[in-house]
Amino acid sequence: MDLPAEPSEISGETSAAGAGGHTNDVEFVRGADCRDVLPLLPARVFDACITDAPYGLGMAAWDSDVPGVDVWRAIMRALKPGAFLVVFSGRRTYHRLAGAVEQAGFRIVDQAIWAFCTGRPPSRSHLRPAHEPILIARVPGPAIPLNVDAGRIPWRDAEDQARASRIDSLRAQGGRRRVYSESLARYGREPFRPNIKGRWPSTLMATDQVLGESSHIFLVPKVRDSAGHTCAKPAALIEHLVRLFAPEGGVVLDPFAGSGPMAEAAVATGRRAVLIDAAGTT
Repeated sequence: MDLPAEPSEISGETSAAGAGGHTNDVEFVRGADCRDVLPLLPARVFDACITDAPYGLGMAAWDSDVPGVDVWRAIMRALKPGAFLVVFSGRRTYHRLAGAVEQAGFRIVDQAIWAFCTGRPPSRSHLRPAHEPILIARVPGPAIPLNVDAGRIPWRDAEDQARASRIDSLRAQGGRRRVYSESLARYGREPFRPNIKGRWPSTLMATDQVLGESSHIFLVPKVRDSAGHTCAKPAALIEHLVRLFAPEGGVVLDPFAGSGPMAEAAVATGRRAVLIDAAGTT
């Protein structure tokens, strides 16, 4: 998979990354600002953008602010109509990120939560941080389908699956709050039949210490590499998002790649990816 520019044109270096015979499935542009690289990419070729952008919390020079409207416009130009944009964000700066993304022309469609139990309060005046918001938006146009079956949460056992049928009260006669009647009418009154592949994926994802194995959400193994990137996200979480929001065989864009977990996620899930990171970390 070739970038539409020679490495010398973008004051950085490109390299292929991958494993298991997929050495050409990932391009990593290191040491180059995404604002310089994005205009060189072809328009409307990427199936999704999944990235961990700066939070604007001032942790380092690269974290002085959230990416501006110009960055998100450049990203939207590279995405196909209807493609997903999925961005990790800081709790205090989510509103700034969402405002810039919306002003760039994206349609914000949802917010997911990554919950964890390892945060530490910065002072006695703060609550202990236990989650990070994930912005979910789309490029205007016919929506690219969400890969629901690829992200389903497996049933724990036959009893768990049977219990889902018994507690499905939304379709039941009576007892339904009037405000929900119109939106739920599309489901009909027929009994709920659980999908054999598992539960519908939700907007909550958590490390397994938060809710335990009895949870009905996507559980992220707790992984911490003290020598890794300061803000690295668990590989399992990135893979889950890639399966959900990028079509199988599609191409994912990550303009704030950090140490490059997207490279592993793309190869593991059968996608291709272009990664960009100004720091040039490996």
